[in-house]
Amino acid sequence: MRIVGLTGGIATGKSAVTAQLRAAGIPLVDFDLIAREVCRKGCWGHKRVLKAFGDDILGPKGEIDRDKLGRLIFADKAARAKLNGATHPVIFCEAICQLLSLWLTCHWLVVVDMPLLIEVGAYHFLRPCVVVTCSREAEVERLMNRDGIDAKRAAEKIAAQMPLKEKEQMADIVIDNSGSREQTKQQVQRLIIKLRKGSSLWGIIFSPLLFVAAIGSFVAAGFWR
Repeated sequence: MRIVGLTGGIATGKSAVTAQLRAAGIPLVDFDLIAREVCRKGCWGHKRVLKAFGDDILGPKGEIDRDKLGRLIFADKAARAKLNGATHPVIFCEAICQLLSLWLTCHWLVVVDMPLLIEVGAYHFLRPCVVVTCSREAEVERLMNRDGIDAKRAAEKIAAQMPLKEKEQMADIVIDNSGSREQTKQQVQRLIIKLRKGSSLWGIIFSPLLFVAAIGSFVAAGFWR
């Protein structure tokens, strides 16, 4: 099984890329989706986050209020580290289960959509590493529209992340989502053709082990505590 790494910046339009990949029948292991699912009320992640932050982050129905939690961790590195320590073990456990399930059901190609792919070093193991990018102007405008915030707040959110230019330098393939939908669609279609060219027997056998090695690099880097 060939395991491809996919990442991007905030509001760069990665969801449009993943939607096209899914439409083409390529399975995805989506870390953002997993993070939401494992932190639902009653789930293991939900219990760990409550243990770390208390009941103040809950909404009226007992679910974690993502806005409250976001405000709490935005400018506080210690709080972000605490959140990572509470959620990452659960998220990675589920991701590994999904990956192994795809392997056992004979899927030869899967894309791992991981926000911190570059930051934690997992891109060394998940190849090719695909980065979705866009112009700074487009990123700010999209973030303002998506979150209903002003330009200053959008710039602060962008500044809190790894710069896109640095991610591009680590990428094997860059998808520039600054232009029209059709331009992005054409780039993704070329990516799909490239990924479907084939997978070696070595990759079929050892890719899941490489993914586990990537998790090990995450732990060694000190991000998962």
